[in-house]
Amino acid sequence: MAAPDIARQVKETAFDKGIFPWACLVPMMPGMTPQAPCAIPPATSRRIIVTGCDHTYFHLVCELVASIRDHADTPIGVIDCGMTPEQVERLQAQGIRIITPYIPDYAPGRAIRNRPSLAINISKLWLDQMLPEFDLIMWLDADTWVQDGRAMEQVFAAGESGTLAIVPEIGAKIANLLGVRWICPGWMQIRSFLYKNASRARLPFHIRKRIGAKPLLNAGVFCLHRNATIWPVLRRWQALILPRRGMAFTQDQLCMALAVYIDGQPVTFLDNGHNYLGPWLMDETTGQLANLFFPHPPVGIVHMASQKAMRGALENTMTIPTVQGRQVALNLRYAGMRQFQRNRSETV
Repeated sequence: MAAPDIARQVKETAFDKGIFPWACLVPMMPGMTPQAPCAIPPATSRRIIVTGCDHTYFHLVCELVASIRDHADTPIGVIDCGMTPEQVERLQAQGIRIITPYIPDYAPGRAIRNRPSLAINISKLWLDQMLPEFDLIMWLDADTWVQDGRAMEQVFAAGESGTLAIVPEIGAKIANLLGVRWICPGWMQIRSFLYKNASRARLPFHIRKRIGAKPLLNAGVFCLHRNATIWPVLRRWQALILPRRGMAFTQDQLCMALAVYIDGQPVTFLDNGHNYLGPWLMDETTGQLANLFFPHPPVGIVHMASQKAMRGALENTMTIPTVQGRQVALNLRYAGMRQFQRNRSETV
């Protein structure tokens, strides 16, 4: 079915007839226990890795592509939301598929015109329709890169059965698990990502209450089979949330959380090494970024969210501890780590 046909289908849902989608939801799964996977056959031969960028993130996409190619020859697609013609030609010369974003007609046109890269997050929920010739689709944000190829294979394997393969933010983060604002002793206000964004989307309190204390499902890395049951559920929530002011940037993660925690769509959780956001640690014996949790295995997929300075220039570094108890200044980008490893090998 073509993407416009899906858009029409979204408009014909109970929501568009005045019945809100939560009126007919299946029961939420108990706790954090994933539901049984859907009966979908493995699809290892028709798979693709997809990312997206504008001209400012092009250098990061080039590094992401190089890091993938270090481990696999899996087809790669890039959603073009503002690259220059020269940048497009460079990717195409490497055999990279250039993908036009899909923007449903309920999307906020002015916001996308002012910030075209928002179309990347919107398109994430339409990848099964945008890429009908592929069965298994892995998404990697432009500010990620692959350090250990086994992580890619594990993400693909987790998505083969039709579940949403994704990393919940409950890993080794030195931060409060749940954002709260203390009002007075015994009273606090929930300030989690999901609660705040559900409030901005003007979802009813009983929805906010059910997702507010749940872990964020980080949409920077995920995998789905094109026949997964979650796709239309994601788009139903998108049709509700996206037209509301200020929701374009974060709607993908909110839609995924709602589909899993409210609709009970099947999910397979991967550990934080498959979408590692820190805290940062390096193993001097291997020259690789290591997981904070003992025994400190190599990080599989590095995600440089909130690392604006390092994303912008390789000369920008941060001092991080090593497994061996020392400290080292690093740029966490693929190119930065490759340069560090070259310098390291020359001094050994």
